[in-house]
Amino acid sequence: MSVKNLYAASLRSESGSKAGGNASGVKTEEELIEKLKQMHTDFRRKELEERKQAAEDALPEEPDYVYKTYEGESEDEIRERVQNEYEGKLNGETGVLEQATKSKTDELDNKIEDAYRDYETKEAEIMKSLEDSKKQNEDLISRSGLSKSSIRGLIDESAVTQAEAAANQAKADADSVAKKYQVQIDGLNNELQAAIDDLNAEYVIKISSEIEDLITKRDKEIKSIQEYNNKIDKQVAEYKVEREKAIQDDLKRQMEADYQQAEYERKYGYLGEKADDYAERLNIAVSFYDTLDPATAKDMILNNHYLQTYLGFEYNTLLAKFTKKAKDAK
Repeated sequence: MSVKNLYAASLRSESGSKAGGNASGVKTEEELIEKLKQMHTDFRRKELEERKQAAEDALPEEPDYVYKTYEGESEDEIRERVQNEYEGKLNGETGVLEQATKSKTDELDNKIEDAYRDYETKEAEIMKSLEDSKKQNEDLISRSGLSKSSIRGLIDESAVTQAEAAANQAKADADSVAKKYQVQIDGLNNELQAAIDDLNAEYVIKISSEIEDLITKRDKEIKSIQEYNNKIDKQVAEYKVEREKAIQDDLKRQMEADYQQAEYERKYGYLGEKADDYAERLNIAVSFYDTLDPATAKDMILNNHYLQTYLGFEYNTLLAKFTKKAKDAK
C-alpha cells in the first residue's frame, strides 16, 4: 500500500477508535471475515466482468457476418403470377380475334336480315298485286255481266296460285341467300375457334416455358445463397476456433501480466480502484480490531488465513499496525 493511502487509512481507523465505536458496524470476527469475503468476491467479479467485456469488445462471441435470405417468390407464387399474367394477355388476344370475327359475322347477319326484309317487301308487294288483280278482275267481270259465272272463281284461284308461287320463290330466294351467308358465318366461327385453340396451345407452351425458366432462375438464386451462407458458416467456425485460441493466448498473457502486477503490488502497493477497495477493507478490519485489546487483536490477526486472503498485501499493514499497538500497550 502507498504511504499516502496507509496514512489516510490510519487516520480513519484512529478516528473511529477515538470515537469509541466500530465504524464498520461489524461486531464479531466471523462477521468481519464474511464482509471481507463479500467485498473480495464483488471486486473479483467486477474485475472479471470488465476483463470479459474487454475481450468481448475485442473479439465478440459472434462475428458480424451477414447471412443472405431468399426473399423472392415461391414456386406456387411464380406459377400463380405467370398464369394470371398470361391469362390477361390471352383474354386480350382472344378478345381481338372474337371482335374481328364478330364484325364480319355481324355484317353477314345484316345481309341475311336484309334478304328476309327484301322477301317481306316482295311478299307484301305480291299480296298487294294479288288484291289489285282481284279487284280488276272483279270490275271486268262485273262489266261483262259474268259476276255470277264460275269463271270468277277460276280467275281468282289462278291469281292466288300465281301469287303464292311468286311468294314462295321470294322466300326460297331469301332462304338461299341466308344459307349462303350462314355458311360463311359458320366458317368464320370455326376459323375463330381454331385460332383460339391454337392461341390456347401457344399460351400453354409460353406459360410452361416461362414458369420453368423462372423456377430454374429461382433455384439458382437459392443455391447461390446457400453456397454463400455455407461460406459464412465456415468463416464463423474458423473465427470461433481462432477466437478461442486468441482467448487462451490472452489468458496466458493475462496470467503473466497478473504475476507481474502482483510483483509490482508487492513492492509498491495497489493502484487505482483496487487500492481504494483494499484500503476500504483494511479500514473495516482496523475499525473492528480497534474495539479489542491490542494484544488480543494481534493474536487474532497473526497467521489468520482468511485475512491474508481477503486483505492481500494489506494484511501485513494490519499485522504491523496491531503488533505495534500491542507493543506500545505493554
